[in-house]
Amino acid sequence: MVITKLHAVALEKLLQAEDEARTPIQPAEVGEEVARELEAMGLVRFETPVCLALTYKGRELTQVLRELVALGPTPYAQSEDEAKDDVYIVQGHGLPPISDWDDAFRFLGSEVIAMLDAARRAHQAAEHSEEPLLERGLAARVRHRKKHKDYVALTEQGLRILEIYETTHPRLEINHTLADAIRALPMGPTPASNFPATQHDRYLLEGMRLISYSVPHGGICSFTALGQAVKQALETGGFGEGDVLTEDILAALANYTRDPKADHPSLSMLQALGYVGADGDLLPAGEWALEAYRLLREGPRSDVWTIAVHAEDIAVLRAIDAIWQKATSNREEAPTFEKLRTEMIDRKVRQYKALLEKYGRKLNEMPHKYQQIASKFQEAKNYAQWFDDNFDLRAVLHSLESFQLIESIEDRKGREVFRLTEHGQRVLADGAEQVSSTSVKSITMTRKTFSSPNRTWYNEAVEEGLIGTAAPTKRGYLYANLAETIHRLPFLTRFEQRVFDAIPEYGMTVSQVFRELEKEIEPEWIKWALEKLEARHLIEVLPDGNIVETEAGKLLDRALSGVPKGMGFPVTPLIVRVLQAVAEVGSLYRKERCVRILPRQFADARRRSGLAGDAFQNALELARAAGYMGQNSINEAGLLILEAVAKMNPSEKLAGHVGFDSES
Repeated sequence: MVITKLHAVALEKLLQAEDEARTPIQPAEVGEEVARELEAMGLVRFETPVCLALTYKGRELTQVLRELVALGPTPYAQSEDEAKDDVYIVQGHGLPPISDWDDAFRFLGSEVIAMLDAARRAHQAAEHSEEPLLERGLAARVRHRKKHKDYVALTEQGLRILEIYETTHPRLEINHTLADAIRALPMGPTPASNFPATQHDRYLLEGMRLISYSVPHGGICSFTALGQAVKQALETGGFGEGDVLTEDILAALANYTRDPKADHPSLSMLQALGYVGADGDLLPAGEWALEAYRLLREGPRSDVWTIAVHAEDIAVLRAIDAIWQKATSNREEAPTFEKLRTEMIDRKVRQYKALLEKYGRKLNEMPHKYQQIASKFQEAKNYAQWFDDNFDLRAVLHSLESFQLIESIEDRKGREVFRLTEHGQRVLADGAEQVSSTSVKSITMTRKTFSSPNRTWYNEAVEEGLIGTAAPTKRGYLYANLAETIHRLPFLTRFEQRVFDAIPEYGMTVSQVFRELEKEIEPEWIKWALEKLEARHLIEVLPDGNIVETEAGKLLDRALSGVPKGMGFPVTPLIVRVLQAVAEVGSLYRKERCVRILPRQFADARRRSGLAGDAFQNALELARAAGYMGQNSINEAGLLILEAVAKMNPSEKLAGHVGFDSES
């Protein structure tokens, strides 16, 4: 949905004609291109080829515009006595007359919708969105009388416009000219300057919700979920004259695939467009066209999935792989915890000796993240003690398993050993040194309707090699695919738990988290705690800078509320595997909100968990100490953990970042 001065003038003209019961407006009176753009947005319809009318949603939007213009640009405020509830406006304003708008002013666009959505979810606007929303009269400065807090929140008009957007059905209609333009465009995310399309074509594509721009000023552009499916369909299909991809064509294709043997009058047309082959089989373009039709009917996903892999995670993956390589010639060389610890001590000693040889006494010239540990290394008399004091191997192993990159298993001798999963092998083969949740999210967030990464996120993804000049790289698509296919399990380090505890369900920004914790935790660790929390789908960092808890995060918050202080890790993947195994063999008592298990069933639970005997017993004792289990039962806190696990992962297989062409 795009509303500029020309679109607003056209909408007002149409509503005035309705109000005065005048002769219907003709397209030429508002401009043929503007009329087509508004039609694509679902705001106007052609009653006849030469007669325009507002749709119900178009009328509703124009009424909101009138309200904002009536308020005017002069600031207004409510007195505390006028307030109907605890929140009242201390400063707000409307819009100047439409005739006074700058020709380049975008009252609405995908970037504005994204800011409205973020502000509604967080119950406040954040640093990136405050001024743009205030400028449009879609937000106002408010005061909460009980909390004694001033902040920027959406106005009634801002909320209504978001509701109008969400309930408006755009018109998908692509002719051969627009199809050629789509083929020439990059997939994105990419700087908007890399989109070589005419303004009219860009407005059509944004109006149909095929492309979106980034918060706050539209510097980055990308195809949306629907746009990606349409673009893929048009890469090998949709060649012809006139309309080549419309909702009617997609419906005909869907009808054909439901019963290919029936008589279909549209079959020859579908074959001519390259969606169905001469033998009647669906072609790749047809498969993507069906995905576009599914997205039109069901809507794109609402959740953003991501993954984060720290440099220490990569180092441990390499060490596990190296030990398994040795095991091919010596079966005693299995990666037990102690064997892995020895390997990591050796690797870290070599790494820091090399750093000291390179920088000598100039530690201040060394990358900041190495300086403190390198200084301690110089003074170390016992390298094993130095390693244990500065690196938490068990935490890294838990983190890797929380992203299904490794698995703790029992070997033939009954020992706990660590095995790379297929996902872990793919990460290792890729060779990345580090991948942030922010970089991966910069790709996966485009699978929504109006989301493109902001400039900072985009730059981070480019720096880490996940996005090239105009589209995700092979590495980018690899990690986007991993984000949507791994099975996450809960895990929190001490730092992550402290950051998680500081974040409420809504109403906090990234900068506020840093300010609150900067005296306790190094900024780099705060950043990585946020990355890991988001990658585990416990929080979501919104494009405007707000942070909200996900449904999984809310459940985990409740589950952890009774955990005794001082526990090293309040929840680990091994604890979860024990809970899952006990839940499988035990009996659920719904009224009591617990699962009971007979003592003799614990042996079966251990086998189902896949854990070694000692690992299972240790995790079982930790689950009891944390309050997730009694002696022979899972209590409500434990059940909340299991509910959180379900919410941490997609409920269905996602049609997403698989099979796209990408930059190398």
